[in-house]
Amino acid sequence: MSFAADIRIEGLQSMKEGEALDLLGDRLEHVKSKPPSPARASDAAFLLENLMKRQGFQAPDVKPVISGNTIRLMVNEGPRLHTGSVYVPGFEEEEQVRLSRLFKLPGQERVLSPGQEPPFREADVAEGLSLLMADFRSRGYWRAEAKVEKQAILPGTAEMTFVIRVNPGALHYLGAPLFDGAPADLIPSLTAKAAPHVGKVADTDLLTTLRGEIESIFRATGYPLETFKMNRILEDSTLTPRFIIVFGKRQRLNEVFVKGAVKTNVERITKRFEDLRGEWFDAETFDKRLKKVLATGAFASVRVENKTDETGELDATLQVIEGKARGASAYGGFGSYEGALLGLKYHDRNLFGNLWNFSTGVEVSSRGLLGDIRLSDPWFFDTDTYLGLRLFSVTRTLEGYDKFETGLSAEFSRDDLGEHIDASIILGSSIVNISSDGIQRNELGETVYNHSFIRGDLGYDRRDDPLSPTRGYHLNALLEAGLVAGDTNSNYVRFDTLAAGYIPVTKKSQINLGARTGMLFPSTGAAEFPIDLRLFTGGADTVRSYRYNDMGPRTHSGDPLGGETYWVANVEYVHALFGPMKGVGFIDAGHLSGIGNAFDFSSPEIAAGLGIRIDLPIGPIRLEYGHNMTQDLGEPSGTWHFAIGAAF
Repeated sequence: MSFAADIRIEGLQSMKEGEALDLLGDRLEHVKSKPPSPARASDAAFLLENLMKRQGFQAPDVKPVISGNTIRLMVNEGPRLHTGSVYVPGFEEEEQVRLSRLFKLPGQERVLSPGQEPPFREADVAEGLSLLMADFRSRGYWRAEAKVEKQAILPGTAEMTFVIRVNPGALHYLGAPLFDGAPADLIPSLTAKAAPHVGKVADTDLLTTLRGEIESIFRATGYPLETFKMNRILEDSTLTPRFIIVFGKRQRLNEVFVKGAVKTNVERITKRFEDLRGEWFDAETFDKRLKKVLATGAFASVRVENKTDETGELDATLQVIEGKARGASAYGGFGSYEGALLGLKYHDRNLFGNLWNFSTGVEVSSRGLLGDIRLSDPWFFDTDTYLGLRLFSVTRTLEGYDKFETGLSAEFSRDDLGEHIDASIILGSSIVNISSDGIQRNELGETVYNHSFIRGDLGYDRRDDPLSPTRGYHLNALLEAGLVAGDTNSNYVRFDTLAAGYIPVTKKSQINLGARTGMLFPSTGAAEFPIDLRLFTGGADTVRSYRYNDMGPRTHSGDPLGGETYWVANVEYVHALFGPMKGVGFIDAGHLSGIGNAFDFSSPEIAAGLGIRIDLPIGPIRLEYGHNMTQDLGEPSGTWHFAIGAAF
């Protein structure tokens, strides 16, 4: 009968036996799985020696001894060192600290517990120097050199100290690229695409962007790339990219086939590519349209198989696997304004096999009840126009009044007007019934009326991430015209603008800036214009010392009355704490003017506050408190907000 080997480690001084065995982990399984033998004992000793070296032991000596069914590893540790202070002269203190941490990174990755200093091994020195040079080169210093000027053990300690001398060299700027092997008819396009980058600092981000843009031109013009390399030519302070290009037979799109569809009408897919047929194969546009097919949610996967004949005619076959189009779901949540929220929803993402998205659901919160039916067509009449239809009914309990509304709307939108431009038009009509819950009747305006409107929305978005932006900016403008038909008919025009920018300060922090305005032009006065159509502000996305829509003029009952113009400005400082958690400090300012009044910048409401954010795939979860810096009699001293999504 045979028994598996037991492993014992003896002679450790600066580590516990359990820590050493944990360090070895599964590496000893093949040794322990069978009875001891000299070969297996030597393997165990070799493994332990190497792992000890990675933990800063400079010359560990491990002798294996077999005692019955036990392999005893007799350890003579020898000296153990860790990387201590790293001084990089010639730079500001903050930069020295950053460079020191970068040099220590190879050892830091082997730290076993919080607070442990990075274990030192000689191989870490070359790795650390390479990281320093790579860091400078990534910022455009392509001739940067780093070397150890002094390396010594601090007397009386186990600390290896360093003085590192870094010579950044000249900062390089991008020169006009060379395109070796490119077809003559593309040279003007390639040169024009690169021109905006020439003269800028040649950091790695710029080179990566340039490489992608140049490659996209070939993909968009039917040239298949067989070889595509970018070399760097360094001259004084200029970096000239040299592209080495070998391309194949130019391709023209012939047919698009769909295989694997069971329920889906395949013509709904093939018509998306109809205008590309007979043209030079534009892989960029083809891929974008393919992503929109996937975005319908009707398919679990789509795989493309291209086949090109000797003349360059390309047939594309889409191998699709349909997903589960129908389903039901329940969801819940909580908001500082809505309170508890619960919803039920049914959806069919491929109604009648036409890739129409149908959904119906009901949602209840502490503010009321919503029921709606939605139907959308991503390609209205087989064009790039999105159509969304909605039929809804909602009851809401608001400050000082209750509202019941039933209506329908139709949204038309396009996202192909430009790379960063989105535009939509919404037509809607509803019947509204408002009843007082404290506000005087003459302050509510029209209470039973038909509301019809047309709304145009135009956005320009250059954010790196629309859910949790860290850099870039976005602009938005909304124009709405409507008709209110009740006891007194009135019409109105509304115009809102939003601008926001996100500026990185360090790798862990950023400043966010936001500004928005709104103007309402009703044809009637406050006594006739419905309260629910007036402008309101305050809340988690505007001035955070107030509850949602709670800022501005008040009714005789002390409830929000609404206004005709508003402006809001926001400043945030966001700093990463650990993992997905961030801290934020903010200042908000704004003002809401009553009906008949213009913008007022003389007496803004000001909020200052702090908060915590947790970044999730759906956007940041925010818990924030805004303190009222301009508190008047009857106003809150501040407000807590719990919300999901960026503030602006």
